Amino acid sequence: MTMMGYNGIGLDVDLSRGSLSPFPLEEGFLLRYLGGRGLGVGWLTEREPFPEDPLGEEAPLIFVSGALNGSSAPTSGRFSVTCRSPLTGTIVSANSGGFFGPALKRSGFDMVVVRGKSPKPVWLSIQEGEASLHEASDLWGLGAAAATERLRNLASPQSRVLAIGQAGERGVLFASLVNDGDRTAGRGGCGAVMGSKNLKALVVHGSRTFPAAKEELYKAALYQTQKLIRSFPVTARALPELGTPGLVKLMADHDMLPHRNFQDVTHRPEDVELLSGENLRKTLYVGPKGCALCPIRCGREIVVQGVRGGGPEYETLANMGANLGIYDLQEISLANYLCNDLGMDTISLGGTLAAAMELFERGVLTVKETGGIPLAFGSKGFLCRLTEMTGLREGFGKILSEGSLRLARRFGVPELSISVKGLELPGYEPRATTAQALGYATSPRGGCHLQGGYAVSLGFFGGSREVDRFLIDTVAGHVIDQQDSGCLSDSLGLCRFASFSLGEGEFARLFAGFTGAEIDQTELQDRACLIQNQERRFNIRAGFTRRDDTLPERFFTEAIPLSGKNRLIDRELHFRPLLENYYRLRGWDEEGVPPAPGRKE
Repeated sequence: MTMMGYNGIGLDVDLSRGSLSPFPLEEGFLLRYLGGRGLGVGWLTEREPFPEDPLGEEAPLIFVSGALNGSSAPTSGRFSVTCRSPLTGTIVSANSGGFFGPALKRSGFDMVVVRGKSPKPVWLSIQEGEASLHEASDLWGLGAAAATERLRNLASPQSRVLAIGQAGERGVLFASLVNDGDRTAGRGGCGAVMGSKNLKALVVHGSRTFPAAKEELYKAALYQTQKLIRSFPVTARALPELGTPGLVKLMADHDMLPHRNFQDVTHRPEDVELLSGENLRKTLYVGPKGCALCPIRCGREIVVQGVRGGGPEYETLANMGANLGIYDLQEISLANYLCNDLGMDTISLGGTLAAAMELFERGVLTVKETGGIPLAFGSKGFLCRLTEMTGLREGFGKILSEGSLRLARRFGVPELSISVKGLELPGYEPRATTAQALGYATSPRGGCHLQGGYAVSLGFFGGSREVDRFLIDTVAGHVIDQQDSGCLSDSLGLCRFASFSLGEGEFARLFAGFTGAEIDQTELQDRACLIQNQERRFNIRAGFTRRDDTLPERFFTEAIPLSGKNRLIDRELHFRPLLENYYRLRGWDEEGVPPAPGRKE
């Protein structure tokens, strides 16, 4: 049976030549890699030369709709952007929600591959299957919000826009892509790659529809997934009521909310309350926000100083708030607005500022280097200024724009960069959760809770999969399960939060019903294994080895009080066996090398 649910067409954009060339996507290739993250990874690793320079002209930037984009499946609004990261050198597949992914698919293309560099700024329009390039010199220098508004006026009000702000234009290495105002493909620096190509935005619109290939199977799967999402406490109540800021108090209560560049997890209860989801709802909250087809609606619409926009997520509150010793919700929210408009990853920015503050605390940095700004932890009134300086690469912001690892190396103390493979850690203390520690170390894009498997969730809202946070013996298997499930979510175009209540069985039935593909849960899991093996092979080609599957030295050598005990991660007794068991279960050799392509993954 021919698969439905796809256009079966990609678009090759060569900006150096100004050419736009549709190309067929074979059914076998689509079934092999599904969509979203998987299809982007498959194309980059199988169909493109290895990008030696992530910011070079020929380095591809790949935009891919999720396999279930265009369906009515709950939370099926996510898409992926794949490239080699200019921040880390790893493969990176950045994921975003909102409405852009389904719009791209309805426009007539499943993926867009951009290469080359335009001699002048341009934007790409795809309207009802017709693609064209337009000069963007008058848009260059605008923030993402102003550029989006102007482009929707130029194209059509129904169009969806994916744009970079000034951070992407000026080469901030953790620049993000912004769609729908505050939805970002944030991690790894895809925005810098797009800026290096002089591409300001993609503007897409289309009306194509995608009926389910096996209607009865699809309807049954749809009913089941909707019921599960409505019945699971996290997706039915916790996230709709408080959004991700609801995690602030939970993480603090379990000694997992980082402080002072992960030096400790000690916060005054009254300070935690200031950052909490409850306080945000009481003070700044206007209403919920949701992505396409999302029944959860975890986003927060807020008003700060008369400006309305998307509120900060947990990661922003943790990394640009608690980890910096800053507890001013308004200041953090305004800095979050700036990050969305400039187009910057708040996790990497927060981690870089935390490293700079510790350097300042140790006397390695002074006000002479920072341009007069006292970078002490807890300093009030400077966060927005530092954010703007970084996004515009002005003054000390030029150094900050390169990320925490380059910053710390510049001053001779690389260990103060709390990163893995050069990517700054999110807001979960790894000494307090064995699973997330292993997830950080083995994530294909570096210090990432999502591609690390969001294993922290297993300790709190894993449902039947819940495990002890300090578990050792079987944790590698749990981490792999979480990573594979997340990989499938990213490839199908589903939200990670849906996977709290859904499993691979529901994924397989939705995909089979929508596309008509003869595929079951086991075969879908094989796809996840293949995709992750391809990511690993790419990283090995990029020079990463077993020694890079590790954590910042701080977590191995500095104990902190957690749950009544002083804890660190014992490198020899715990971490090394965990990593070796992870490799074994993945089918990789003792150096972490997957089997040769072609064997059963």
